[in-house]
Amino acid sequence: MARQRPALALAAFAVAGAPAVAHAQDGLIIQSAIPQGFDRDRNVSVEARPRPSYTPTGVHVGGLMFFPRLETSAGVTSNAYLTQQNEVEAPYASLEPSLRVASIWSRHSLQLNGSALLRNYVGESRRNERQWNLGARSEVELGRAFTITAEANASQSFENQFSGEVASNVAALSRFRRDFLSVRGEYTSGRVRSFVVADYSDFRFAPVRLTDGALRDQENRNRNVSRITGQFEYARTPSVSLFAQVGYIGTAFDGDIASAGTLDSNAVRAIGGLNIDLAGRMRGTVSLGYSIRDYRTSGIDSVNGPVAEARVELFPSERLTITTGARRTVEDSTFGNLTPRPFWDNRITLGGDYELLNNLILSAEGQYALQTYINEDRKNSTYRLATRARYLISRRMTLEGALSYSKRDARGVQAGNDAGEGRLEAGLTYHM
Repeated sequence: MARQRPALALAAFAVAGAPAVAHAQDGLIIQSAIPQGFDRDRNVSVEARPRPSYTPTGVHVGGLMFFPRLETSAGVTSNAYLTQQNEVEAPYASLEPSLRVASIWSRHSLQLNGSALLRNYVGESRRNERQWNLGARSEVELGRAFTITAEANASQSFENQFSGEVASNVAALSRFRRDFLSVRGEYTSGRVRSFVVADYSDFRFAPVRLTDGALRDQENRNRNVSRITGQFEYARTPSVSLFAQVGYIGTAFDGDIASAGTLDSNAVRAIGGLNIDLAGRMRGTVSLGYSIRDYRTSGIDSVNGPVAEARVELFPSERLTITTGARRTVEDSTFGNLTPRPFWDNRITLGGDYELLNNLILSAEGQYALQTYINEDRKNSTYRLATRARYLISRRMTLEGALSYSKRDARGVQAGNDAGEGRLEAGLTYHM
């Protein structure tokens, strides 16, 4: 299994500076600790295709490359507070500076990144957003077969406005701090590749001022998640590999809050699947498995059932990339709860990027999610449609516009509020 060369990694890192169609944030859902290695450099997506005339050159200092960036944008939302009634329209303006740093060493690698988002809503200061992110990732090669990758990240974010954790009008005002640490060992020899990963995430929630003006404490939602994951992968052919993965997840809520420990849980997940990369056709990963979550408080039933993850990219032509994805996981609704309220989160996505011109990329995405609560008469259906155009003016400047609509439909006796939001946004990005 070929390992990515430093030059290719650097190119991918530079391309990553251009944001894709905005996704609903999944900050509370900790994604897989192991990146599936389906990319064997046989296919290049529209977003990742090199465009030498428009690729930021960055600043070269010693063995490091610096990629500063400043994005400015303005837009309008049809429902600033994501309420079911008395919707408030509000224009907003955003400023997003960021810096990415990548090493260009012959061996080992180091990547650093930092960004901030300052978004002000005109006349609705309670909705203003202040987000930031700091991260570092280092890879050390111990011979040709073994590498160690360490990663650290700290961020402040707002919740996914259409998640199942809380009602949409709460998520619109709720922010949290997340600290993340990870260490991964990878062994590659011939057709065999194996991983062992240990990671830790800590979540701290700020008080939220609700629409009626009341201040709601969220300390009982504070928690940490510890995981250990192992995976074994075998390359059946140069284009197809099979893998098996097993992992443990421990979730512990803040012990200083009365009754918070009732939400603590231990979970085991086992999945198997395949990675595929067919030149000029498709690449992706598909996996199926089973998850068992056992709550540490006696008298609370464990939650178990099938889980699935999939991501597939199709390449009908060099100018068009189609991306599909699906995921089924079990999550917990924690806002104001003293007993577990688990739910199955089922999501499917379909998107595409089309290169109309070498410097004009059109993108679209649709997402549907069904959140089914266990032992409760409650379901959430959410969908999101988004489209975006990105025009590369030069190496230094990018112009883009986006339009999106999201809707949440809650059903059942214990259903939360329904909410919908449309957004229109345009921005200009300056690169170094």
